[in-house]
Amino acid sequence: MLPSPFAVNTYSYVWRYTARECLEHLADLGFTRFEILVNPPHLWPSTLERAERDAVARLLAARGLRITSLNPPSLDLNLVAPAAEMRRYTIDHYRDVIRLAGEWGAPWVIVMPGKTHPLLPAPRERVLDWCRSALDELLALAEPLGVTLLLENIPAAFLPRAPDLVGFVDDYGHPGLGIVYDVANGVFVGEAPDEGILACRPHLRLVHLSDTGTERWAHGPVGSGVVPFAAAAAALAEIGYANPSVLEIISLEPERDIPESAGKLRALGWSGT
Repeated sequence: MLPSPFAVNTYSYVWRYTARECLEHLADLGFTRFEILVNPPHLWPSTLERAERDAVARLLAARGLRITSLNPPSLDLNLVAPAAEMRRYTIDHYRDVIRLAGEWGAPWVIVMPGKTHPLLPAPRERVLDWCRSALDELLALAEPLGVTLLLENIPAAFLPRAPDLVGFVDDYGHPGLGIVYDVANGVFVGEAPDEGILACRPHLRLVHLSDTGTERWAHGPVGSGVVPFAAAAAALAEIGYANPSVLEIISLEPERDIPESAGKLRALGWSGT
């Protein structure tokens, strides 16, 4: 068995519950570890009142729950935007998220490297400089709070594949910067997820699990697409992966699809506690 506990991403609930209500709901379903999507009105640090922050902290302590990671949305944020104002807004938002992660004891914050124009992107070295500069500031805040930043392989990002991320992290050379590998994202860009996992081995801290096809990008329940989960499990076992496996499943029926997906993954080798 792969000794990797499940954590549940709250993506499916962003329009139904606040983050605290969602944690209570998922805890009632038997889950104890969570990755919270940082998306209004579900969770947005700049508008989160002190009373609600404290209520989440009390809930975590009272029910023995753990937030493994906070995951800001990648749609509206861009660390490598040509406009300095957009880069500044994105950095400041990530700073708020990092502070909240430190407050709630979450060890990881997911970072989308940023997007470039698909027709005429900015020069590569300029994009890399923008990304490095943003990470310099974010890591200076995150490190003393005990928070590690994890770059994710996202199809729309300027570092969409495992080798892209590994090369960047290697070059950057900071122990507070790691990788979260998303198996569905890997498949969608034509990367075998077991190969992606093995490539990320020196820096891998989390994995995101969901299913997708190759023509339409999805984060569906296990079995709804073509992701080779058995191969991914074998690769994770080969590298001795024991951190949480995040069920990042986006569904209109999450109470059915998340537990069923967890059951299918257990049959493929996850311990899934």
